[in-house]
Amino acid sequence: MYPHPLEPGEILDYERHSAGRDIAAVPGTVLEDVLIPARGFLRARLLPAGRAIRIAEVEGQQVADIMLYDASNLRNCSSMSNSILIAKTTRLTVGDSIYAKFGEKLATIVADTVGDIVTSGGFCNPEVNELRYGVEGTHTCRMNFVASMARFNLTPADIEEGCFSIFMNLAQQADGSSEIQAPRSRPGDYFDIRAESSIIVAVSNCPSERNPCNAWNPTPLRAVVYEPESRPHLKEGTHGGLVAPATQG
Repeated sequence: MYPHPLEPGEILDYERHSAGRDIAAVPGTVLEDVLIPARGFLRARLLPAGRAIRIAEVEGQQVADIMLYDASNLRNCSSMSNSILIAKTTRLTVGDSIYAKFGEKLATIVADTVGDIVTSGGFCNPEVNELRYGVEGTHTCRMNFVASMARFNLTPADIEEGCFSIFMNLAQQADGSSEIQAPRSRPGDYFDIRAESSIIVAVSNCPSERNPCNAWNPTPLRAVVYEPESRPHLKEGTHGGLVAPATQG
């Protein structure tokens, strides 16, 4: 959020600057590099098997919600319960895969410099925001997903709770309670998945600004679609996350 009234063209200047900032090089050939504006969405992309997408922080402390779909059957979307059962952990990270509702492997996590992924499957939506904050008609991830998937004619009722939230810092307490805290991600942090089959990727740049989810201040993200050089080995990354090296050792 801006601390002063905006001048004409100020947002566009900021977004153009954000789109041109240096980010870590991907381990492969860049096919697309797209700015996802604050509170906005990435228009859904088809990723054939083997292709990868990176979601990168621009300012840091910004959460992205991601939905995956089997390109041959949009009813067969990502399932967090299946993914957790197969990985045997709720803390998915590099080397773990995202599975579909009907059991197919959709994608594998190949880089994660933060290590914070919420796998509850849900996303912010206008109805729950009204219950939580008493405000009607808020901008939310559900409607961002509808916009992302617009060319596939999905409605709000078609968006199932099968998303995972990257860079989100959800603290779990010993008594079972949970608390959203400000993200630990910094400018330049990133998260990559590689398609294991032909998939549709939809991304919401979380617009939440009434809790610490995005440090109270939604900011842009970058999405980089790339053709990987190879299937990388895995190594330890920064501040709790994992990354894949640019070349095989």
